[in-house]
Amino acid sequence: MPVIRTARTAAVLAAATALALTGCSRGTQDGSSGTSSGKASGKKTATLIMSTMNNPFFVSVGKGAKSQAATSGVKLSVENANNSDATALNLATTAVSKQVGALIIDPVSSTSATASVKQANGAHIPVMAFDRKPQGGTLSCFIGYDAIQAGRNAADALATSLGKKGTIVEIQGLLGTNVAQDRSKGFEEEIAKYPHIRTVAKHAADFDRAKALDVMTNTLQAHPDIDGVYAANDEMAMGALAALKARNLTGKVRLVGNDGIADALAAIQAGTMYGTNAESPYALGQKVVGLAGKVLDGKKVTEEETLQGKLVTKSNVKAYARYLVSIGDSADVPATLR
Repeated sequence: MPVIRTARTAAVLAAATALALTGCSRGTQDGSSGTSSGKASGKKTATLIMSTMNNPFFVSVGKGAKSQAATSGVKLSVENANNSDATALNLATTAVSKQVGALIIDPVSSTSATASVKQANGAHIPVMAFDRKPQGGTLSCFIGYDAIQAGRNAADALATSLGKKGTIVEIQGLLGTNVAQDRSKGFEEEIAKYPHIRTVAKHAADFDRAKALDVMTNTLQAHPDIDGVYAANDEMAMGALAALKARNLTGKVRLVGNDGIADALAAIQAGTMYGTNAESPYALGQKVVGLAGKVLDGKKVTEEETLQGKLVTKSNVKAYARYLVSIGDSADVPATLR
């Protein structure tokens, strides 16, 4: 379902957008154009505004970012927007007022992030975004995993696990974000290639574990005989798994997620989850801050970088765990795989 804003939040966003100056930029989703997003101030400082720190994926992004900041010589401040448009905007306003060297954002929603981006543009502060793409404003760089391909990978994995036939449920993410929209698009386009698989329910759970538990519990009441579930992230997959466990359906109903968080990897090894399209959040954090360091050094970076995930099932979960350890991310490896 779409992001809901209060009247007060909408007013704050509208005021900030009106005050923001328009910088010269490359084209973005709102059709703006130009060549640059403002020059780095020379201060090797950056503020990273996370949409939330209540999700293990984003906690891991923060850890990877801090690790890379030490390597790149960037003084990094990591802030938590707590899934609030208004809080994200206030944090961006504070960073801009302090003339931070670079602003890095993970939007709460793709639309609301425009005001934050344009504020920084007006102050000639380079802006980078990751994971979720702002609809407007000027970015030095956007970096994220290929969300459409992630959905396709999940569809193929789920179809394979079911022998290409059966009934399934799709649990979508926060539909106000491009990531949720694209993962759903990729999944639905790919699963349509399997004529003997039928989707009997599709509901959004906002990338949230507790909401997914409720969604899956209610869905099972209406469709107790389903064969498979696709959850657009592993937090929702864990919520779905809890609902399946309550009905003694683990192992009987195939479950596929996305992200590769520790709980999902443990479930895959235990056989209660079939697979996940793993997208290392730690590596994402490393990458985005590495690029921020280059921007702060006045170097050119690619305007958009697309990363690819990796399908992880029981056959390769141990190998994927070794990869995480090799990049310094042992915290995202469950004890059973260390």
